[in-house]
Amino acid sequence: MLEKSDKQTIKDALAASAKAISEDTELNVNFGIENLRQSSLPEPLQPVKNFNDLRAKSDQVALINKYSSDNLFTHRDAKVNEIIKDLDLTRVELLGSKKFLGVSKNLEFLFQKNINSLDANEDSSSVAISHWLRSELLGQELGRPDSKKFEDLYEKLISFQEKYLGQLEESLESSLDFSKVIFSLLKDLEISVDEQQPEEENDEKNEEENEDESSEEENQEEEEETDSDDGQSDEQDTSIEDEEMDIEEGEVDADEDSWIENRSKLEELLKKVGEQEYKVYTKDFDEEVKAEELCDSEELARLRGRLDQLMESSKNAIAKLANRLQRLLLAQQNRSWEFDKEEGQLDPSKLHKIIVDPFTPLSFKIEKDSEFKDTLVSILVDSSGSMRGRSMTTAAICADIIGSTLDRCNIKTEILGFTTKHWKGGDSRKLWLEQGKIPNPGRLNDLRHIIFKPADQAWRRGRKNLGLMLREGLLKENVDGEALMWAQNRLNKRPEQRKILMVISDGAPVDDSTLSTNSTNYLDTHLRDVIKKVETASETELIAIGIGHDVTRYYKKAVTIHRAEELGGAMLDQLTSLFET
Repeated sequence: MLEKSDKQTIKDALAASAKAISEDTELNVNFGIENLRQSSLPEPLQPVKNFNDLRAKSDQVALINKYSSDNLFTHRDAKVNEIIKDLDLTRVELLGSKKFLGVSKNLEFLFQKNINSLDANEDSSSVAISHWLRSELLGQELGRPDSKKFEDLYEKLISFQEKYLGQLEESLESSLDFSKVIFSLLKDLEISVDEQQPEEENDEKNEEENEDESSEEENQEEEEETDSDDGQSDEQDTSIEDEEMDIEEGEVDADEDSWIENRSKLEELLKKVGEQEYKVYTKDFDEEVKAEELCDSEELARLRGRLDQLMESSKNAIAKLANRLQRLLLAQQNRSWEFDKEEGQLDPSKLHKIIVDPFTPLSFKIEKDSEFKDTLVSILVDSSGSMRGRSMTTAAICADIIGSTLDRCNIKTEILGFTTKHWKGGDSRKLWLEQGKIPNPGRLNDLRHIIFKPADQAWRRGRKNLGLMLREGLLKENVDGEALMWAQNRLNKRPEQRKILMVISDGAPVDDSTLSTNSTNYLDTHLRDVIKKVETASETELIAIGIGHDVTRYYKKAVTIHRAEELGGAMLDQLTSLFET
């Protein structure tokens, strides 16, 4: 259960974080209601099931306070005005996401949640445009609603991308300029129905309206101050002031270091509050499967052929980097000898002396001990739905080239993947429903761990399986913590002296069935615990590469790339760095 002190700490940390991001030490954040423009957030729930929502919404409060403006282009069409107003919030979030990576991740979570709850018949104009802007300007890989209206509009947006995307990015700092470009885009999308008002007249109208609004707001603030002096109603007992949780001016420095410090408090709270011991409802439906068992040989050959075609464009660039790694490894494995020994292997270079003088004693040589340890590299690939497309294709290409490079250097490789058998729970969830929906059931989905290539399999035989990564329908959800445990357990059974585990992922663990029935940080906390054990209590050298998402908050040795095309270079750089040391 969430203790009162934990609840207060959450509120303090959220308020402090919002002040630091907004650079406004007098920003007053209230709890108990949800109105972002009035800096009000919902209460933390038991056991903090809305924690991720709270983090994202506190970020919205801060960014609205920092970047929002009422100076928007207006139109006679109320629908158009509503869309422009919605997209100004997107503008605000884009500005904040470009500056703060953690904020970007939280807002992406919230936007994806809103997409998932979108009704198929609901007007999705502003959502589609926001999705398009986030995908193109921030590189976020977002899911789409199952809506024909949404897809039709999105296709039109793509067709106007060259005309409008650059203008929108350049106008992010100005709400008025941004809203004007949005209006032109809406006209091309045939969403606006009336003719545009004259620009100069409209600007003057905006200014007059803003002056009137400012005057009204000032009068309203004076009235509110008078009312607050007389006393507050009992209904406001959830505010920060009533609970004596105000953060005094000067306590939070409005700079990035302070923001990071307060952000770390929130991350610590993720582990502290609402924490559950990790458990699994049932493992009866989990599977560990070889790649060739998931499809027939004909389809496997077709997928391998497709991968070979896709490799042509990027193969040369990655191969050059792979050659550098190969030269390094071969140099470290060069054999060296000590000569003129009384025993050992016969030295053939001295045999000619015996022919000249038969009484010359035989000369022997002994091989020096090599410092290069017998090594195994295991590559664990996140095979979830968010990796679909370019990310998964690049992961398959890189695994292929690095695997073949290490094979030429007599270093064994194992290539693994992890996903789930079903979306939203599968047979595990069905069993849970049949047995009465026990609270906090633990992990509630059927895992699928895939062996694309085992360590002892010859490379020429194993490479054919990598095409399976491209198979439609394979990629679903991801439970990273258990996948990491599985890969580590396989390494523990190996005889090699040195073991390297490389994780390729594009974000945090996500499984809707598990997260909807446990605390929202359930999988996240477990992943952190597993990583800590591998990094501190095993001999495995763990490295991670995040595609489009910051994984350094999980792994000590990690890099983040923002384009799938950078994956090959990042993988090889990380391996080269390890072998150089």
